[in-house]
Amino acid sequence: MLLVERGFSVVLVDHGRAHYSGPNETLLASSLPMLERTGLAALLRACALPDPLRHGAIWGSDTLQWREGAEQGLWLQRGPFDAALRSAVAARGVRVVEPARITRAARGETCELLLPDGQRAHLAPAFVAVATGRASLAPLVDAQNEASGPRTFACTLVGEPDDADRGTAVVEAVAEGWIWTHVPPQGPASACVLLDAEQVHEQGRDTLVASALAGALGPVRRLRSHRLSHANDATARIRRTAADVLLLGDAAATIDPLASQGVEKALAAADHAAAVLHTAIQRNDWWPALRALHARWERGLFVAHRATAVAFIEQETRFHEAPFWRRRRITTPAPLLQPSGPLCCAATVTIGPVLVRQGDQFAEVQGARNTQSGESLSHIGYVPVVPLLRVFAVPRSVDQATVLAGQDASLFVLPPRAVHAAILELCQRGWLTPTAAGVAGQ
Repeated sequence: MLLVERGFSVVLVDHGRAHYSGPNETLLASSLPMLERTGLAALLRACALPDPLRHGAIWGSDTLQWREGAEQGLWLQRGPFDAALRSAVAARGVRVVEPARITRAARGETCELLLPDGQRAHLAPAFVAVATGRASLAPLVDAQNEASGPRTFACTLVGEPDDADRGTAVVEAVAEGWIWTHVPPQGPASACVLLDAEQVHEQGRDTLVASALAGALGPVRRLRSHRLSHANDATARIRRTAADVLLLGDAAATIDPLASQGVEKALAAADHAAAVLHTAIQRNDWWPALRALHARWERGLFVAHRATAVAFIEQETRFHEAPFWRRRRITTPAPLLQPSGPLCCAATVTIGPVLVRQGDQFAEVQGARNTQSGESLSHIGYVPVVPLLRVFAVPRSVDQATVLAGQDASLFVLPPRAVHAAILELCQRGWLTPTAAGVAGQ
């Protein structure tokens, strides 16, 4: 939709079968400013309702803690929401081909569409974005998992709630995993149960689900006549491909106890991908760099999601030795200390033009790139990277560099604390290294 509104032709091809998800989801009010900036908030509000649920958590203790005084977000009924979203983008000019099957997806090559009536259609796309989420990418492209989290199994139950639980949404930790229960004011309730996949294999899905419900303290414990709606692999992962396509979509990450961020992350990825494709259409020679940039953006989202989830999981200490929780604990690295010796630019860091987002496109600005990781930077926060790296053209301590930065016209107006923090961030990223491991910056 964002690309169509910028004057480009877009075709959305979908298999047309059911897209399984929990029947209810919520979007936190804190995500709405981001959606306002991307132009997606109005569309979202047209497809969703103000959130009528009272949100709470049983996490880290047996007490239900309500999130009182929070600004109202949005409530999504996923079936109607997905259908409304699809209809809305079609009404705005996206050509929706559904149901259909595509034999292969490749930029600049003819793609054959297999339609349900046996007819065939052909497309020759300038660019291809593959957003199949956790579903298999075959036969569209060859892809590999670059990184994965602990193997996680999710199943969604639907049943009749207790009347006293109406109008609530509760995230709850149990020994077997965690449960997110939505109880709307009317109609059936849903509970998403997240389990350790290895335990499911060892004990059986039904046995483990029954054990989780028996140990619950929240509204899911009072769910009557519940039935399994669907089940799926919910393992966090980030994918990569050598194919000349753009991979995107939050579904490559996992459902998580950070309730209500899935839709937000998916729309943020769509916004970023639209800016990448908008730029690539106008600057075809930038396409390889733009594709790599988006892959790093998705990878950063995966890493940030994992770090936040780990921090959330560490708050739950009641089930410390249970397999689900033990397999998800990650040793937190020690806080970064200020290096005591001289530092200089790593040999892999080069200064030159980098791509930075400006509005709905990307532009070249002066920055630096780490040729080993592929990461590029123009600023850390509001501190420009290039003059900071040039301070370390010869070995200097952090304190010496902070003082010298105050003599640079592009840095002296900045608070020394911000410059100092940016230097430590460059150390953490491996852009600045102890003298013996580095060379003079370029």
